[in-house]
Amino acid sequence: MEPQKAFVKEDGTTVIKCPFCKHARTVSVEKFKDKKKILKIRCSCKESYLVNLELRKMYRKSTNLKGSYMNTSLDNEVGMMIVKDVSMGGVGFEVIGKNRIKEDHELTVTFTLDDTHSSVIKKQVVVRIVNNKFVGCEFTHAFEYNKALGFYLLP
Repeated sequence: MEPQKAFVKEDGTTVIKCPFCKHARTVSVEKFKDKKKILKIRCSCKESYLVNLELRKMYRKSTNLKGSYMNTSLDNEVGMMIVKDVSMGGVGFEVIGKNRIKEDHELTVTFTLDDTHSSVIKKQVVVRIVNNKFVGCEFTHAFEYNKALGFYLLP
């Protein structure tokens, strides 16, 4: 059985639900945040299961969406990408072909959600990580709510 994801809130707590008896409880995981990411939990029903602590501030959804980027830090150099994950705070994508993207570059990313409306998302981002062809970015104006993206990210 794969570990269930448990999103850790700012107060260091998370809600875990036993996959066997369905009993849910809120627990403090503050003491594990810097040490362990996967915990073995023993429920009051005597069954054990694994919980993967997700420390991200926002839920991140895995995707496979086509899109494009324009690197405003390099004279509006453009390229194609595949969005691998997205959250309300940022996006991770794989670049198709060669690129010169570096950390701290500013980009405009545009991609189409695979929702019923084929919603187009266009956001300004700052590159936070570059690992081969994978680029992780933070939305410049993450505080600005995007209704289509928010609805798309609902579990």
